[in-house]
Amino acid sequence: MTSLWLEEAAPFAAAATALPPRADVVVLGGGIAGVSAALHLARAGVDVVLLERGELASRASGRNDGQLLLGLGEHYHRIHGQFGATRARLLWDFLRDNHELLRAAIAAAGIDCGLHEHGGLRLAETPHEYTELATAAELLAAEGKPHRLVAAHELQRWLPAGRGYHGALFLHGEAVVHPVRLVRGLAAVAADAGARLFERAAAATITGGAGDFTVRLTDERAIHASVVVHCTSTLARGLDRTGLLARAVFPFRGQILASEPLPPAALAGFPPYAMSSNFCYEYFRVHGGRFVIGGKRWSVPGEELGVLDDAGHHPVITQNLLAYVREHFPLLAATPFPHVWTGIMAGTPDGLPLLGALPGEPGEFALCAFNGYGLSFAFLAGRCLAEMIVDGHSPHPAVPLFAPRRLQPN
Repeated sequence: MTSLWLEEAAPFAAAATALPPRADVVVLGGGIAGVSAALHLARAGVDVVLLERGELASRASGRNDGQLLLGLGEHYHRIHGQFGATRARLLWDFLRDNHELLRAAIAAAGIDCGLHEHGGLRLAETPHEYTELATAAELLAAEGKPHRLVAAHELQRWLPAGRGYHGALFLHGEAVVHPVRLVRGLAAVAADAGARLFERAAAATITGGAGDFTVRLTDERAIHASVVVHCTSTLARGLDRTGLLARAVFPFRGQILASEPLPPAALAGFPPYAMSSNFCYEYFRVHGGRFVIGGKRWSVPGEELGVLDDAGHHPVITQNLLAYVREHFPLLAATPFPHVWTGIMAGTPDGLPLLGALPGEPGEFALCAFNGYGLSFAFLAGRCLAEMIVDGHSPHPAVPLFAPRRLQPN
């Protein structure tokens, strides 16, 4: 049940071994959020220690499908409807800025993470969805955001293997990546900057307060810190003493399949885009000659909400994903899909992540609950968090949207 990405990636080679007695900041969680926070803190001259209970990128950051998306996965007019025009533009700009900052970091460090910056294709499964894509395109055009609305009769050129779609919206700026190689590559950059990253270091309790926290591990080791940062998504709910994360963050499980390597003739039918359909509930791409597809959690009772087990999978979801492949990509109807894995994501009621101080506990911060879009948010969010800790605030105008205090009960 391990992901294809975890099977392919080399172990992190720069993990520290001797836990120091103290650090300025302890970051809990070694996914994209924790690694990003540690990297930016170290670059700011902060003595930072990161604790990961397993291996770096072994949970949600290594069990997704590796898409860098704009617009929270939702079609843009729906973001306008939910958040209003001003906040919708702030969200879009934050995601765009995240992608640009992340691309620059990948290039500067020479991280070999399979980054393909060819854009994203949102496909319409019904005429109604195409109408919504057209509405989104009108807003994107009015705001000068690069895109292209693709009519059904044009799709053969964009996605030769696809069948049964009613058009699409192409978004410049989306991309695909090998998520585990990305996170571990950034971790190496963080280590070079002075961060100390520990694997198999599971936090058990947090005691004390601002300036003198004690983080005790399950193996009885302990470390003192002035500041603690929660980057463990659903696991953070058990460590947060304010109770906010337990109340406001909920887990859900996503499921992904990967085919065996495709013959060149079949592979030629798939572009290198980030792709999705059904309002982004199904998502797919190619990687290493394989077809990778996820989604369909909505097709089973409960929609996998509250599920915390990423060592198993739901056989009905597997069947439904394979049925989707047969319907929309008939040339793959007889192709084996030997890889199946799941990942536990963390959601919030408004669909936005948590970035900032936890109310009621000075010195404790949260950077988590990305609602399945951690790759799209977390690198820039890590820099913003470092700015909050070092300077007292972050200048990015979207940051107030993510403040944990917004989810406090009235």
